[in-house]
Amino acid sequence: MDTASVSLEVSRIIQITDLHLGGTPDYQLAGVCTYASFQEVLNRVQAETIPLHMIMVTGDIAADGVLPAYRLFTDRIRATALPYAWLPGNHDDFQVMQESVSSAPYWPVLDVGGWQLVSLNSAEPGKVPGRLQLDELAFLEKVLARSPNLPTAIFMHHPPWEIGCAWLDRQRVVNADALHAIIENAANVKAIFSGHVHQDFCGQWAGVPVFCTPSSCFQFAPRSDDFRLSQEPPAYRWIDLCSNGSLQTDVVYITDTRQKVDTGSTGY
Repeated sequence: MDTASVSLEVSRIIQITDLHLGGTPDYQLAGVCTYASFQEVLNRVQAETIPLHMIMVTGDIAADGVLPAYRLFTDRIRATALPYAWLPGNHDDFQVMQESVSSAPYWPVLDVGGWQLVSLNSAEPGKVPGRLQLDELAFLEKVLARSPNLPTAIFMHHPPWEIGCAWLDRQRVVNADALHAIIENAANVKAIFSGHVHQDFCGQWAGVPVFCTPSSCFQFAPRSDDFRLSQEPPAYRWIDLCSNGSLQTDVVYITDTRQKVDTGSTGY
């Protein structure tokens, strides 16, 4: 068969991150009703014309790790009728999440369209910066070694490398060198996707592209030394995983959002 005639199969994944939902639908953060902005993002996702395989939610689902926030999240995302997976961020309570998001239990390895999607928990209880515990690193090393020819995308909350924002760069994965060594020794990692930094970023690290995805509520100003908000709207990322082991990705902003960020906020 002529290889040119073989069709390329594509699985589209949607990444949503940093929802910061409160315990009630009217909860606001930095002037934004985070539940309403999450709904705006999901509405746009559901309007996508390309068939979607699943949604990956990469942490900080809740603003303060409270049970009602996870119930709001579960009820709303289930209404999309799309499969979804999630992982915790530093604002989340992992135990409460595991007990409350029961319709989609935490599942660290998923097989999608000839790819494996690996979720890593970079959240350390009581701390803002990320850290990968020894068992997480050992788990990743084992997963990559058992399927060395399977293209792999890694999802985590904290980025492993600097993005050019001094205050956020202090919050990246503090033991990223260990992750770097594992990825360098594996030929099947094709990309890393993270959240936490509330902005779009793409760089190269450990020989693979690293993508940071904007928040579904509000964004931080790029290249800032201290906490500063931007006026960019809510967003999400689409990721096309191709059967030949390549991928394409981009960010979609909700430019017609009804939310207005209070850029005078000094923290969250």
